Parts: sequence; C-alpha cells; structure tokens
Amino acid sequence: MNYILCLLLAVACSFKKSNQTLKGHSELYSEPEAQLGSLDKDERRIIVAATNDLHGNLAPFAVNFDDRKEQKQTVTMGGQAVISDYFQILRKTYKNVLLVDSGDILGNGSDISEAANFLKTNHYDAVTVGLRDFNLKVPSAIGGTSDLFKRFAREISTPLLLGNLYDLKTASVVEWEGTKSHLLKEIDGVKVGVIGIIPDDIVEQTPVNNRLGFYVENMLQATLRHARLLRSLGADIVVVITHQKIDCHSRLADEGQLPADKVNFDPALQRACDLRSPLGEFLNRLPPGLIDVVVGGRSDEKMANIVNGILVLGGFPNGKSFSYAELVVNIGSRQINRKKTVVHQPVLFCHEFFKETDDCYTGDPTVDHSKRIPARFLGQEITPPPREQTVKTEKAEALEIQRAMGLHEADLSYVHDSSGETQLVVLKLSGRELIDLLEEDYNSGMKEFWWPSPFLVKHDELTVSIAGEEIDIPRTYRVLTDLESAQSHQRLLKRVNSSSVENIVNSSLRSLEDKVATGMAASTH
Repeated sequence: MNYILCLLLAVACSFKKSNQTLKGHSELYSEPEAQLGSLDKDERRIIVAATNDLHGNLAPFAVNFDDRKEQKQTVTMGGQAVISDYFQILRKTYKNVLLVDSGDILGNGSDISEAANFLKTNHYDAVTVGLRDFNLKVPSAIGGTSDLFKRFAREISTPLLLGNLYDLKTASVVEWEGTKSHLLKEIDGVKVGVIGIIPDDIVEQTPVNNRLGFYVENMLQATLRHARLLRSLGADIVVVITHQKIDCHSRLADEGQLPADKVNFDPALQRACDLRSPLGEFLNRLPPGLIDVVVGGRSDEKMANIVNGILVLGGFPNGKSFSYAELVVNIGSRQINRKKTVVHQPVLFCHEFFKETDDCYTGDPTVDHSKRIPARFLGQEITPPPREQTVKTEKAEALEIQRAMGLHEADLSYVHDSSGETQLVVLKLSGRELIDLLEEDYNSGMKEFWWPSPFLVKHDELTVSIAGEEIDIPRTYRVLTDLESAQSHQRLLKRVNSSSVENIVNSSLRSLEDKVATGMAASTH
C-alpha cells in the first residue's frame, strides 16, 4: 500500500514561494516560469489539478480595485479561452495530468450544455456536485434537482462521481447514465483512483424538497469503502473530491496581521488548519495511508496544506484560479517519493501581469499596477480574448438585487457574492434581532454584503438605519437573501431552518428578468 505523505510532518515537502509578508511580493499566484525537479528513471511525475466553485462563471470578468495612488484600476481574469490556455500549457509541460472539479461547477440550470462543453474542451477526468448545486433555481422545463443532476450526468463526457448519494427507490448508490461511484485511471503506468463524495452537511443546509428521493451516506463510511476497493484494485494514488472546506488561513492571518490571501505558504505547518471543522474531523479520522489527496471547495480562500499526512487542495471561487500539486511515484515500489512532492499555490487565470510582480494579484496597494505585461504560465504566454467580452459588472448585480427586493417587498438584502442563482429566501426578523445581526456583521467585515447599506459611522459611533430611518425594535423586517448566501452566514442559516422563514421561492436573481417580461413575478407574501 502507498503511504503517501504519512511522514510529511517530519519531512517538509517542496513549496516554491515565500510571500507571506504584509507588503511586497512577486509571483504570488502565478507560475510564469517552469521549474521541474529531476526524476529517476523509475519515477513518474503525476499532476493533480483541480478547480472548485466555478458557479458557471465561464466568461472573462473584470476586477476593479484602487492602486497606491487611489486611482481606479481594472484587471481581467478568467473566461473559457484563458482557462483552456492554462490547462493546455499545464498538460504540455507535465504530460501526466489528472484534472478534477470538486463541485458547484454549474450556474443556473439552463447552462448545462455550456458546462459540458467546458469539461470536454479541457479534458476533465472527474467531477462531483456541491452544496450550491442542490439549491440552484431549476428551470421548470428540466424539473427538480434530481432531474438537473441526471441531465448534467448524461450530457457531460466526464464521469460524474457520486459515491455516497443513494436513490431511495433502489436503495443503492445512484446509477444514472454518466455517473460512477469512483474512477480508476492509469496515467503513465501509475494507477490513480478518484472518489466523489457529497458532504454530510448537505442534509442540514438544503431544503427537503431539493433532496427528495435521495439519501446521503456518511462521507467517512463511503470514503473508507471506496478507497479500500480502489487500493485492492492496485491504486497507487487515491484522490477524494468533495465540496467541503477547512480553514487553514484565519489563525495565521490573525497572528501576522495579514490579509487572508497572503498567508498559508507552509503546507506542512500543522497548526495552520482548524481541525474542528467537518473536513478537519473527516481528515482526522481517516486511517493513515488510505487517502493521498483531498480536493475541497466552498471557500473564498485557498487550501494548500498537509493535514495528518493528506494533501488538501482548493482554490479561489468563481473561475478565478485552479490548484495543482506534483506527486512523484516510484513505479517499482509503487510508493510516492514524499521528498519530491511539490505543493503549488493556486494559480490565478490572469489575462495580463503587473510588470512589477509577474502576476495579477490586486491585493497589495504598494504595487505599481499601471505597468502591464503579457501573462505567462510555465514559460509560455497566455493569449486573452478581446476586452469587450468581459462581463458581469457590479452595477448590473446591484440592479438585480434592487429588482428582487421590489418584487418581494424586502426591507434589506444580504447577498454574499451576488451569485444570484440559488433559490431566494425571505426571512422575518425583529428590529432587535436585525440590529444585533447588522452590528455583528459590521465588526466581522461583512458589511459589504448588505444592500442598500444600513451602516453609518459618525464620530467613531456606528448607527444602523433603513432608508435613513432608525430601525424600530418591535417591528418585523423582511430580509431577502438566497440559499447560498445564507449558507455562508451561520446566524442566517439558523433562521433558514426556523420559523423566521417566510418562504423559499423557486426563483433567483438571475431569473427575474424573465419573470418580469412574462408577468409572472409575484410577492412571496
């Protein structure tokens, strides 16, 4: 059996960058030049590469930010053409690539064909579904959530791995066209097993109507069953893809007073990750040597860490980046050479670089962002599409929220990232509850997700109001959110599962224009 990384706590793996500083960096989230380590004749280098939380964002998008002179700047990222460029270069450089997605690849339910084309073009080996996928607004022409998954599995050429999702009608793991419980693939003489696992908390965070007819087996039990089978079939590497996260940045960010995206550069640092999280507990309970890599998701921050000998990967959401690591396997002993394991930071899908830093990271105001050069990856230049193709502006997102609030007669909205594609929820909160929640979110740095902004600071004193009027403590207020935003907010999530929910409606911000055009829009009360 292959005991990858079991002893990596004692032997740190190779890790390229050291940019964990408040100011100044280069190549923070880019790999402009290729740096391949040497291999012995009986060794094979296998690349595990992954995306997560694409949310259907397959078009280029603009990132607006202020530079050191407080001037407005824009840089473009993502989009199918640029993503394909990166993956083609990755395969050309390394040859032996396993490419997977750990869930939430879909946007609205009508873009299945676009997602299928994306997966086929980039030669993905396996995908699974995520939390958001269970809560998408499904077009009536498709049906319900199960119909959405069946159509997705049928249309994509990539295996959809659902190793612990049971069909209650058959009392067995789902066996739809295009689905598998696990995958065993040989890459240059190395057998790689992949298991797709749905997280346990799907049940807690999904309305019952969205999972009718399904049973989700405990993810640890399912992983043990599939992994042992794959090992018995000769798997040298076993990878789990699951839409779950672990926090490996908050503690280091607090200690170093650093932005979250400028920490987490030592994969073997054990104290970095919060093992109390569901994924942390899962990793803690796995037997040594059974699983080699876990690709997670559902996080706004990166995962590039070794937890109890298991490599955990995850990048930034919404088509902004991908993750990858290099594993070197001795085909004689069937063992991974842990000294040659290389864990990379997530790579941003840059259209161009800032000349000063050789990347497109926008979070450092001390950098000169005005001078640009073509983006490169592993020594090759990226060819971006014309700028006019960039979509999804903040102004358009704000308009969608405004329309939704009008249709549902809401007083305030909370939309975490303006995803706008999961089902809308109207919560009823007392004025006292609302004040407490707003003040807590303001102090937690979550104030930008409330709209219109209820926050006003005068002489270092915070006040909250709605349309300029003081919040009335005994009054009941209506807060519009969507299931994905609520799932990212612990206090709102509790209210979704309580009597404070006025309604869950099968519409989304992105479906509002159709509803208005056809006269179908209706209030939820």
